[in-house]
Amino acid sequence: MPRSVLILDQSDADSAWYAAFSSAFRSSLNAGSAARISVYAEHLDLSRFGSPRHDALLRTYLREKFREKPIGVLVAQGSSALEFVMQARQELWPGVPVVFAAVDEETATRLNLPPDVTGTIYQLTFRNAVSSAQVLVPHLKRTALVGDPLERQAVRRHFKEEIPLFAAKFELIDLTGLPMTEVRKRVAVLPDRTAIIYTAINVDGAGVAYIPHEALGAVAEVANRPIVIDVATSIGYGGTGGFIVTAVPVAEDVAQLALRILNGEHASQIPVVKGSYTRPIFDWRQLRRWNISEKSLPPGSEIRFRPLTMWEQYRWQMIAMVAALLIQAAMIAALLFEHRRRRVAELESRRRLMEIAHMDRAMTAGVMSASVTHELRQPLTAILINTRAAEALLAANPPDLDEFKEILADIRRDDQRAGEIIGHLRGLLKRGELRLQDVDVNDVIQDVIHIVEPEAARRGVVLSVDRRRTALAVRADQVHLQQVMLNLAIN
Repeated sequence: MPRSVLILDQSDADSAWYAAFSSAFRSSLNAGSAARISVYAEHLDLSRFGSPRHDALLRTYLREKFREKPIGVLVAQGSSALEFVMQARQELWPGVPVVFAAVDEETATRLNLPPDVTGTIYQLTFRNAVSSAQVLVPHLKRTALVGDPLERQAVRRHFKEEIPLFAAKFELIDLTGLPMTEVRKRVAVLPDRTAIIYTAINVDGAGVAYIPHEALGAVAEVANRPIVIDVATSIGYGGTGGFIVTAVPVAEDVAQLALRILNGEHASQIPVVKGSYTRPIFDWRQLRRWNISEKSLPPGSEIRFRPLTMWEQYRWQMIAMVAALLIQAAMIAALLFEHRRRRVAELESRRRLMEIAHMDRAMTAGVMSASVTHELRQPLTAILINTRAAEALLAANPPDLDEFKEILADIRRDDQRAGEIIGHLRGLLKRGELRLQDVDVNDVIQDVIHIVEPEAARRGVVLSVDRRRTALAVRADQVHLQQVMLNLAIN
């Protein structure tokens, strides 16, 4: 069997339905086949040209065009296309199996299809259109039917049998088959509690040809009531919505049937598929226009053209941003923790260094205890001697006051000297933080010499100091600097 498919579409080349059908059909067909399948397509334009002469011209054209192109499967897209194929197949493609798409159940039954013909059927009903109208217009009283005459619409011919069933409950305003100018006038002044049911306008009452969704746009532009539609290609052109049939699932099912035949399965063994291709779909913009609440729509309704929320538009960017902020926050927290840990460690290290320095000073003070004792003994002995001399002077009659004053001055100097020695010792033993200040190194050296001089004399060590005339100013802790020099001198 040739691995080729010829699609015969009932509409014209500008049909939005066929564009959606063709794309989905070709994708599904080639996705399911290891070898490439040739797909040809012809538009019969039967909705605008249905005369016997047009039929004869089509047969001649197709016969000559595909004379040398063997076809494996014929795909009839639409009820009118299936009728044409059933009449012309024996002449043009005898014995070639047929798969039909988007055909109403009434047409499939009426044609008494042979065994090698299979496909998918679906049903557009006036009942669904009225149900949609009741959703869009509370307390509905009437419907206005807009489109080509029903007898020219293969998939909606049966509406004529359904309409009388609703005549007792709803008034019908029949606007089918009118010129577009008249339709626009009428839909602009419809009474309250009315809904417009739009089918399709291919050729209006004045003989002007239209693409159905463009005709819908012209009607919706002036309509004063919401419009019920039943095909997905009308969404976005002014129709509010309804129970809508979509082309993609139809095309996918038809492609699978064609593949089965191309792979060797006989068409007579493949039953006709009655698909559920309709679902409630509505245009969010039209719902807003007519102030229709989404809560009143059928369960599971699909809302199209709803503006995306910030989350829907930038979901992944927002997730990435939040993740980046969390990572950044974690890094900052880690850095702060590390900074605090290092700060605590530094403080602990400094505390221990201070303890070690204090212990070192205490050891130095212990080593220098003899020198300190000697240093203190001199001023204290002098104070004692001067005190006794002062007592003797006070006992004289009259006392020598000038000499007494000199003795008091000597006592004061010796006391200050003893205080300085004790202050040095306290400084060595005192715990505390470093206190940086301007210090003259000459003064520090002189203080150290006073402390170590007695110990040096005891050990027979001669000390000499080369004191600079100018100040040797440094910024340091005086006690710690003195400690360093003491350690150097002792060692």
